[in-house]
Parts: sequence; C-alpha cells; structure tokens
Amino acid sequence: MIPARFLIAACCLSVMPAVQAAEFSFDSLRAKARDLAAKPYEAKGTGLAEYWANLTYDQHRDIRFKMESGLWWHQGPFSIDFFHPGWTAKKTVTVSEVTGSQASPLAFDTALFDYGKNVIPEGTARPPGYAGWRARTQLNSPDYMDEFLVFLGASYFRSIPKDAPYGLSARGLSINSGLPGVAEEFPDFTEFYLERPVKDAKTLVAHALLEGESVAGAYKFTVTPGVETVMDIEAEITLRRPVQQLGLAPFSSMFWFGENTHPRPYDFRPEVHDSDGFLMELGSGNLHYRPLEHTHNQFRHCVFTMDNPRSWSLVQRDRSFTSYQDVEAAYHDRPSVRVEPVSGFSNGKLHLIEMPTIDETNDNVILVWEPTPGPEVGKPYHFHYRLKWMRDPAPSGLFTVRDTRLGNPVQKPDEILVAIDFAKPLVPEKKVGDPKWDDITKLKPVVTVNQPGVKVIHVGLSDMSMANVDALPAGLGHSKEVHMPQVLRAFFVLDPGKDVNDLDMTCELQDEDGKVVSERWLYYWKKTH
Repeated sequence: MIPARFLIAACCLSVMPAVQAAEFSFDSLRAKARDLAAKPYEAKGTGLAEYWANLTYDQHRDIRFKMESGLWWHQGPFSIDFFHPGWTAKKTVTVSEVTGSQASPLAFDTALFDYGKNVIPEGTARPPGYAGWRARTQLNSPDYMDEFLVFLGASYFRSIPKDAPYGLSARGLSINSGLPGVAEEFPDFTEFYLERPVKDAKTLVAHALLEGESVAGAYKFTVTPGVETVMDIEAEITLRRPVQQLGLAPFSSMFWFGENTHPRPYDFRPEVHDSDGFLMELGSGNLHYRPLEHTHNQFRHCVFTMDNPRSWSLVQRDRSFTSYQDVEAAYHDRPSVRVEPVSGFSNGKLHLIEMPTIDETNDNVILVWEPTPGPEVGKPYHFHYRLKWMRDPAPSGLFTVRDTRLGNPVQKPDEILVAIDFAKPLVPEKKVGDPKWDDITKLKPVVTVNQPGVKVIHVGLSDMSMANVDALPAGLGHSKEVHMPQVLRAFFVLDPGKDVNDLDMTCELQDEDGKVVSERWLYYWKKTH
C-alpha cells in the first residue's frame, strides 16, 4: 500500500493539464488589460481544495520548495522558486515562461515540493496554480543562489541588495490607502510571464497582469541584482471606475518606535523599525528629510505637493546594532529604497501615512504618489519609474540628518526641546587623501514653525564630532584608514502654548551667506497628552 502522504503525487499525474504556447509581448499584455478594464470586474474564487484552503500555519510552513528544482536552475544565472498556496496565501496566480515571442504556461507540479509531515487525503485535487514566486541568483557568493526578489500576495513584491535581509515592501498599485472610513482596495497580480534569460544575463525580466475592482493594468519589471538591486518598472493601467485616491509606486514599511518616540513601548530593544526616515529630492535638487514617527492611537497623514521630483526614498539611516540589539531581526541591516521617476510623475502629491500599531508585526507606514490630475476612467495611463534597493543613498555632500530627539527642558514641562544630529558623511568611510572636517564656526541652524503664536525661545549648534569619535571602540575613531563623520547637533526650544495640538517645523544649517549646507529637516509634532 502506498502511504497517504505520497498519494497526491501519484493521483495528480493523470490530471496534469496539457500546455500550449501562445504569442506574447508586453503590447499584447497591455491590450489584454485594456479589454479587461472595459468589462465588469469578475472576482475569482481560490479554486483550492478544502484541505489546501484550511492548512494551518505549521502545516503550510512544513511545505518547502525544492530549491534545486527551480525553473532554470541548471541553465543560467537565475532560478525561480514557487510558493505553495495555503494558510493566508489562498489566491493563486498563473505563471508562464516566455521564450522569444512564445509564452508557455507552467502547470502546478507537486514534485517541486517537499510536503514534510503533512498527510494529504487521497483524491485531493492539486492547487490550480502557485501562490507566487521568488528569484535567486549568486548575489552574495558564487557558491550559493540567494533569493533577491519575491512576488507574493495582491500586488506586493520585495527585493534586496547584496548583504541585506528583506525589509519594506513595494506594491504595483494602491487604492484608497490609509484613508479613515474608506475601504482600501487591493488589486492582484493574477498572471506572470517570466522571460527565459540567456546564459550570461545580468537582468531578469518579468511581466504581470494586474486586476482589481476598479482597475486593470500591465507591468514590466526589469531587475538587475547587485550592491544596488535596480528595478525598472514600466506600467499601464486603466480605471474601470473613479477612485478616491490612486497611489503609484506605493510602499509599506514598519515603524514601531525610535529615539524620538514618546512614550516608548515596554521592550528590551532601544528601537524597532524597518525604516526610520523619508527623503525627498525636489526638482530643484534640494533635499528634504522627514523622520518617521508613531503616535499611540493616532493617524498621522502628511501630504507633500511636488512638481517634477527627482526622487524620493524610504531609508533606514541608523546602522548601529546597538540602536536595536536584535540579532534575529537585524534591523540595522534592513534595506533602503529609492524611487526615481521616469515618466508619468510630473505633478502630484506624496502621501506619507503613519498608522498606530501595537507591535512590529504590522506594516504601519504607507508612502504613495498620487498623480495630479489622476487618470480618467477608461483611458489608459502610462507611467515608468525605477526602484533602487540599497543600503544607503550615495553621499550628497551636505550634512545629513542622522538622529532626531525630543523632550522637555528640565522643570519646564510646557516647552519642547528638539535636538537634531547632522552628520557628514553619514557613516564612517575609508580615508581618501587627507580629508578634513568643515569649518563650522560660521554655520547656524535656521528654524521655522507653521504657527505664528509658537515661540522659538533658543536656537543653538554644538559640535559633537569628538564625542562621536570617542564613543567608538578604542582605536577606530582615530584610525589612519577610517574617516569619521563630522557630527553637529542643532537644538532649539519651543513654547507651543496650551492651545496648539500639532505643529509643522523645519530646521536646516546655513553658512554666513545664507547658503544651505544640510538637508532640510521636516517634522510633524503632535501633542500626546
């Protein structure tokens, strides 16, 4: 008698559907999306047998893809793993391999998985498709195929650069994200078309069909993994019906608490977050930086109107392990990501939405671009942008915001003391020549607040450079090989008055001629008690 756990492979062999190749191009996918958008939306069922649909967390986790069975495993620089549906990943997608101009559907294959201790009832139908997929390449070592790209669930995807764990997530599109009282819509990538790479390919190309209640669209992803994993995204969407807020190049991240959070959760770690700041590069080239924050039981929604932005980024700036003390989560190594618009982003608004959370398991930070004007219903809207998944953005030559701290001055609970550390460079770097710290004797912080009744009582600047060096392990701060950052602390005291519950403020460093020598720090303060 064949053990029950092996019956699924045997009983499914006879029902393996025949596959036929069909003509495929990105243009044909765009045409398909337009046709879908012109018809009423039809929600698709999961098609999963009861056993797969009811898998527990432990049962689903015990199903593992056999890495050596990946698509193209022995044939080139990339390999593709597939995710088995079940537990929370109940929706399935169709996946096709594209060779030349032909797309061949890949039928679900149970032989690609190790089912562990699961006992599958006899006669259980195979899932109709995979839950998603991930890509591998020799990212960190020539001896191992590391994963670097994942598509799993709705239109979510994540990527990483060399020597980094996964962190924040991207999406193909967001609709009504973070709007109180408005239901958010989550369109799905339902079909994927993976181009078979040539032997020495440096890039992986994938196409995806997007379907949702209000929209249909076609996407092309050209991904080049490396020290920076660069993802070129070309897309066309067509609305079926109006939406309240359309978000392009959306991101979801997590910020539970940092050095600027009051009150801080009762946790052994000093900070817990995937990202700690939001960096904007305006059309003028000016850099504005907004630290992320979390306010207990309160939404924070900031809107930045921009014309022809050069880029924007969600970053993890604090790279010190001591700031997190978490060996398993490795928050100090989480990647940053930079959005570089190519077309379709001339005018619009960046929405930064920070939602309350009770722990680190939920993404509570949303960043989206809302185009102005938005797409018209029934009219295709094309946009093109580039994502760079990286450790840190390249140095700008300006003093960079590194830390933000707030509190009350001693015995003055009605006043607010703000301390901002600017660093140049952001982290220690190898010495080139004989680098010198800047002459800061004529620099000054310039502070603005958005309400005229708020009093700015005192503004000052301290040189923290030597304190920063002396706090490092013996020898490193005065190393002949390492150039340490010059660290300046701008500080100021505010008296907001009793009737002010929230406040926008900025701070930047200027020289004696009024030239800006730092990023502009932006902050949204909310009264918490």
